Amino acid sequence: MLKFIYILFLSVVVLSVDAKESVSESQPERLVWPKDDEARIEYISSINSADGLGIEKGFFTKVYDFIFGENDLMLSAPFGIHADANRIYVTDIASKSVFVFDKQEDETIILEGSEDENFIYPIDVIADKNGNIYVSDSILGKIFVFDKDGEFSYQIAFKELNRPIGIAISADSKNLYIVDVASNQIHVTTLEGKFLKSFGQRGDGEAEFNKPTYIDVAKDGNIYIADSMNHRIHVLDKEGNFVRHFGRLSQNIGGFANPRGISLDSDDNVYVSDTMYNTVQIFNKFGEILMRFGRYGGDRGEFALVEDISITQGNIIYIADVNNKCIKIFKRLDPKN
Repeated sequence: MLKFIYILFLSVVVLSVDAKESVSESQPERLVWPKDDEARIEYISSINSADGLGIEKGFFTKVYDFIFGENDLMLSAPFGIHADANRIYVTDIASKSVFVFDKQEDETIILEGSEDENFIYPIDVIADKNGNIYVSDSILGKIFVFDKDGEFSYQIAFKELNRPIGIAISADSKNLYIVDVASNQIHVTTLEGKFLKSFGQRGDGEAEFNKPTYIDVAKDGNIYIADSMNHRIHVLDKEGNFVRHFGRLSQNIGGFANPRGISLDSDDNVYVSDTMYNTVQIFNKFGEILMRFGRYGGDRGEFALVEDISITQGNIIYIADVNNKCIKIFKRLDPKN
């Protein structure tokens, strides 16, 4: 019932990914990286509330505002993020909830857990091809699963699972990959929650991890993992076999201090956020550095504790900026632009 009330009275809509709709009327100076004719990344907008989403509020939201006064939905500490053509899913560790901004249905669904158990520390979120929503809670040590309407369906929990962080769905849409930061392993289950296997262990060798965090999957099925305290990105095949790793502890471009968020664009270029350097670096699938963008700050294109990344098929880039309490949106530009 609580979820229904939120949908009814706090119904808001998700931003348009069209840059023309996202930029304010004042049309600030275009912000791109690199700053020349070869620009490949463009800053689009920043979102921290319902009003900032740029689309009219729904009928029931206007009724609520009329009766109780203006009410806006503010992000407090956005952490994990997943975006597709119609929806943006955001975990918020401060409010212990997950926001599902639905552009097509013109509503926002707020998830707070099951009827019997609320979230304590929701970290990451992913949706499958049917719209089912998976949320990792690192303190509770389980995955919550909801249907596309936000109704709780079931939990995924098993003895091997300790502190789930990043989650991803396999390229064939059959399995769920779960990063366990406590055991330094990747667990594999079916989407229904049947445990299949685990791979990895603590160390700094091949297929070994030290506090891994987020994960993404390429079109060929390879798995890309932010091996945070080894200061590198680990690439495994779908069976967990070592393919390659890249990166090292360094302040120079191509190096990392604390790589966290990771996502692949339509060409399988790898975008990696670094919470220490507050920047995002882009590599090709072989680990060769292409460029980086962003720096510390609170202005356009700047970050303060940059966290998770999600990239749509149309190469719109969503980045969780925790301490700035917002989502930063960028766009990958094609060479012809």
